Amino acid sequence: MRFKKVLLVSPPSPSFFGGLRVPAGIGHIAQVLYDNAIDYDYVDMRIGYSLRYLKKKALAFRPDLIGFSMITLGYKTGYKIISEMKQLLPTSKIVTGGHHITILREKVLQECRDIDFGVVFDGEETILELCKDEMTYENIKGLIFRKDGQIVFNGDRPLVKDLDKYAFPKYVNFNMKDYSRQIPVHFSRGCVYQCTFCPNKLLGRQYRTYSPKYFVGEIEYWYEKGIRQFAIDDDNFALEKEKVYKVCDEIEKRNLKGLFIRCSNGFRADSVDRPLLERMKEIGIREVSFGVDGGNNKVLQSLKKGETIETIERAIKDACEVGFDVKLFIITGTPHETAHDIEDSIRLVKKYPVARVDFNNPIPYPGTEMFDYIKEHNLFVIPPEDYLNSVSDEEPIPVFETPELPKEERIKILKRCRKVEKEVTKNTAIRMYGNNPVTRFLITYFFSVTLFEKLFFNNLFFRKVFEFIRYKKLVVK
Repeated sequence: MRFKKVLLVSPPSPSFFGGLRVPAGIGHIAQVLYDNAIDYDYVDMRIGYSLRYLKKKALAFRPDLIGFSMITLGYKTGYKIISEMKQLLPTSKIVTGGHHITILREKVLQECRDIDFGVVFDGEETILELCKDEMTYENIKGLIFRKDGQIVFNGDRPLVKDLDKYAFPKYVNFNMKDYSRQIPVHFSRGCVYQCTFCPNKLLGRQYRTYSPKYFVGEIEYWYEKGIRQFAIDDDNFALEKEKVYKVCDEIEKRNLKGLFIRCSNGFRADSVDRPLLERMKEIGIREVSFGVDGGNNKVLQSLKKGETIETIERAIKDACEVGFDVKLFIITGTPHETAHDIEDSIRLVKKYPVARVDFNNPIPYPGTEMFDYIKEHNLFVIPPEDYLNSVSDEEPIPVFETPELPKEERIKILKRCRKVEKEVTKNTAIRMYGNNPVTRFLITYFFSVTLFEKLFFNNLFFRKVFEFIRYKKLVVK
């Protein structure tokens, strides 16, 4: 065995609303290590564990390989932590995986000289071959490494089509008390669409699914441990409708009653119809999210969404009528979008009794069509190396401007959209809990104070209480 002890690390999240759910991605890597008798431990800095704690853990554990899961937002913080760990344990090797390395490849090792290896795309087999001493570095597909002062990339590993070959995460050595009692599950990997703003098309356009039996088996495993709340974090859960029907049938067959399942990552509206929504509701899916992104067909065409506003409205209307909590994701101020276009988005939100909406400040990611357009036309007001480490899509801080929406107008619009977000969430809370006049007053006051709202949503205790109350109200009769 080349590496016998692996310390896995999630760097801090740049988002105020950090990670309160256990991370499934790194959970898959941890499970592969565990199943192959490779000792590992895990530190999740997204939920508040400090660099000092990480160092203390590393000195006690003495890993020979330290693995970082990194996204592009906040990457400089990740680099800094990596350098600190290299100074602390200079003989330990450092590997990074995740979106950042998959998109930028060799550039990551050029920018951070303390990274020894990079793993691109699906990491399960690559990390296992790296740890075992059965292959030379040159023969490990999907690996970036250093050799004789040069950075070498061995080429992409073919994407695994049979995802059932991987055991689902059991989160051994994870402190599950640190997280919400809502388990993230994935039915698929990959995205076939070409949206101009999304880096996911750079992460593999081949759509692959787990089998319905495997997927429901993961839910059943946690169900038997007392878990009833799950979040399906797929980009395209319903892309293949017949498989979703089989998932529903399998849940029903196994008699998994009392579920509260969120489809939290944004359906495409053209992937669902009313019969499918009704079937999903029957087996315990309670919340669906739609990636609306634009409020009219002009904007949708500009974003290369491949669907119409009429299709989107039909799906939202059906989901609301079927009885789902409906959440919408809308990007505010993309290239060519005007103030009038954004008013169309606001009108759409107010037209339906949706539970929540996120008006996201557009953050152009390297490698996306949107990023290339803004760079080509010199529209950045904050350089990418700065905004990718200081601005989130939750903040009213424009990172670029356009002739249609100059910087100052963008700030006003983003702040206005934030008020609409708060109004929608407040109205939802009143619908659910505001029958009592005192409760209604407290809800109204709470959502008038941004600090209280942020502290609530970013506090694990309050989030657990909220999830418990919502579960009791919506599921337990």
